Amino acid sequence: MSLGMRLILFVFGVSLFSITFELVRRNRFREELSIAWFVVSILILASTGADIMIDPLAKRIGIGYPPTLVFAWIIFCLIIALLYFSAVISDLKGKLKELSQKIAIMEFEMDRKTGKGTKQE
Repeated sequence: MSLGMRLILFVFGVSLFSITFELVRRNRFREELSIAWFVVSILILASTGADIMIDPLAKRIGIGYPPTLVFAWIIFCLIIALLYFSAVISDLKGKLKELSQKIAIMEFEMDRKTGKGTKQE
């Protein structure tokens, strides 16, 4: 990998880390979701020297073309991220349903106390 490419990856990783940190600091991004982005930024920073580690590892595993190992690792990480975000979405959907039901009960009780629900015009 060329020095220019290593520099671009380093700047991109530091920028992503800084942006994520600033979003969390300003309460515009939830802490538990930011962990995934911090990991991504650290992995981008680590990728500046990844070819030094990947080539011997791929040869040791028996992979003839070392970038294949990188793509397999990226696909694995994306699947894990999809599972995590699916769990978050599922949890939020359940909480939204529960809140909607509580609001409906509160509106029903308010209507009953004010007499709006008992009189028909």
